[in-house]
Amino acid sequence: MKVMENRVPNRTRNFSEEKILNECREYFSSETEKTAEIGERFIRYFLKNASSEGVLFKTIKEITTDITISHQTLTKVLKTLESKQIIYRRNGIIGLWKD
Repeated sequence: MKVMENRVPNRTRNFSEEKILNECREYFSSETEKTAEIGERFIRYFLKNASSEGVLFKTIKEITTDITISHQTLTKVLKTLESKQIIYRRNGIIGLWKD
């Protein structure tokens, strides 16, 4: 008898990656070009590394090291995304607000 694994393929997400990217581009359009570029880099990083439920288990230090940006810039990006209710931060996780 063959046992099948219950795996969720990487491409199966409970959220629309393209929709999130488009919303973030819109939100960062009023920021400087550099902040907008870093915001998009963070969102792409988030989408690549988040669980299928939209949760990222990384510290700020790990994220800044992984995508080589400053702590201050990442904090600004995260605050912008929080204010637009794209993400939330709680006790060492960054989560995606559900639609």
